[in-house]
Amino acid sequence: MSRSVKVFAPATIGNIGPGFDVLGLAIKGLGDIVEAKEIPGNDLIIEAVLEADHDISTNPDKNTAGIAAKKALKLMDITTGVALTITKGMPSGSGLGSSAASAVAGANAVNCLFGNSLSKEKVLKAAMAGEYSVSGGYFADNVAPAIYGGATLTRSLNPLEVTPLGVISDLIIIMVMPKVKILTKDSRKILPDNVSLSDFVVNMANTASITAAFCKNDYNLLKDNLFDYIIEPTRSTLIPGFPEAKEAALEAGAHGMTISGSGPTVFAITNSQKAAGKIESAMVSAFNNEGVECNSLITSSSVEGSGIMKSGIIT
Repeated sequence: MSRSVKVFAPATIGNIGPGFDVLGLAIKGLGDIVEAKEIPGNDLIIEAVLEADHDISTNPDKNTAGIAAKKALKLMDITTGVALTITKGMPSGSGLGSSAASAVAGANAVNCLFGNSLSKEKVLKAAMAGEYSVSGGYFADNVAPAIYGGATLTRSLNPLEVTPLGVISDLIIIMVMPKVKILTKDSRKILPDNVSLSDFVVNMANTASITAAFCKNDYNLLKDNLFDYIIEPTRSTLIPGFPEAKEAALEAGAHGMTISGSGPTVFAITNSQKAAGKIESAMVSAFNNEGVECNSLITSSSVEGSGIMKSGIIT
């Protein structure tokens, strides 16, 4: 009987507000699963893509999980045949790191299948190859937290250097997912070429505060710093109902609300369970009032990154 393993990789929030391409955060409750099993021969194939909201190629050279898995096998110098089955746990173009989760799960699945010999740094490199193929850029703000868990800081891309920052135990995240698709490569095309010095300084200060907040597990350093004066004003124009939803979130008691990654998913923060439900209802109602359907989730940051699943539980 051939060996097999199922690996989960969590959804992620890219940027965490002002930390464009630098900060990222793994979240609980959403993610992708990749099952890897040994097969005869020396090819990597994708047997199926399940629960996807659109057609995803089963050609391993055109699939983010397949590309990442191939890169991981090459790093381990393994030529054994492998079959992948991918189960999507979130929509594409959602701003939740869908392609990154598949890439991470693909790379880590073959890593775990063959003895877990790759370090997280090498799994990261393999996953980045897959993410690059679909996102149109080389950045780690979704891939890294999906591997390490918690928040991560990308210090450099060449060479690739990532620092895990930890989690904020009091942080409650209200995710609202409008039923609008925005692809990362498209949302990057509308970004400004030049920014004002004053906006840059505010964004830098807020990014530094958020980084310190996760390092110190201090919600007060995160609170009221989730403001992005550079990327949000442009990208929010692609999300119908965004201004109304943000106003509703803040009026309901949120300590900040902004876009997750490239959108259209948005998220608000609080440290009050009582307030979380009110914030969720207010945001959903605001979108609905603008004719935008959406799903929502109250969650928190995931301490763990990608890992093996046993009886449906991530280990």
